[in-house]
Amino acid sequence: MIVIPVMDIKGGLVVQAVRGLRELYKPISNSIYGTCKPLELACKFASEGFKTIYVADLDAILGSNINEDVFNSLRSIGVKIIADIGADDGKKLKRAVELADYPVIATESAPSLNFLFKALETYGENVFLSLDVKDGVVVSKAPEVAGKRLEEVCELIVGLSIQKVILIDFDRVGSYLGPNVENARQLIKMGFEVYVGGGVRGLDDIIKLFEEGVAGVLVSSALHAGRVRAQDLKALGFI
Repeated sequence: MIVIPVMDIKGGLVVQAVRGLRELYKPISNSIYGTCKPLELACKFASEGFKTIYVADLDAILGSNINEDVFNSLRSIGVKIIADIGADDGKKLKRAVELADYPVIATESAPSLNFLFKALETYGENVFLSLDVKDGVVVSKAPEVAGKRLEEVCELIVGLSIQKVILIDFDRVGSYLGPNVENARQLIKMGFEVYVGGGVRGLDDIIKLFEEGVAGVLVSSALHAGRVRAQDLKALGFI
């Protein structure tokens, strides 16, 4: 299992995500890393041994321009990038493939189930499918998926070429409520390679997810608050 730092980008800066309420997101302050500038923060992550960073471009996800300068600068330091830029059409998805080592196709942004199927068919081996959950149901623009329980959506995608699945629980992001272990367990049983984001309170949560068979954990708030430390992750083999 690996732990992957998360950077949520808004207005060219790294912001503090709180339960998916994006209008409230502000540049990160009081971080042990002392910066909200993407390249500076990424360099500090890299210096601690992190080899992969998850980047959510909130401007692009919300329909504005892609923060391409941020992606280009991150690639210059040699870290692997998992990127969600809100791919909702073929052109944007192609750009995600060009900018990132591992583009994300998110249920939140997918306009239809057909788009999801075609994207996974074309890029399935290298992409992550993000299953975005809020209030216990999947968030999506696709009418076939929106508002359905996670297990219902998974029944639709089982058998596709997708392997890597990210479970993002918006209600838990930046909350310290603990990760969504139950849904992660369901996805693992269905044979997916599962990555979990949202709710991590500290090292114990990460160890619990490892014991459940999770392949990776996405962490932001707990890293900035010093609740999760790189040296401890290294000692456990999670970096």
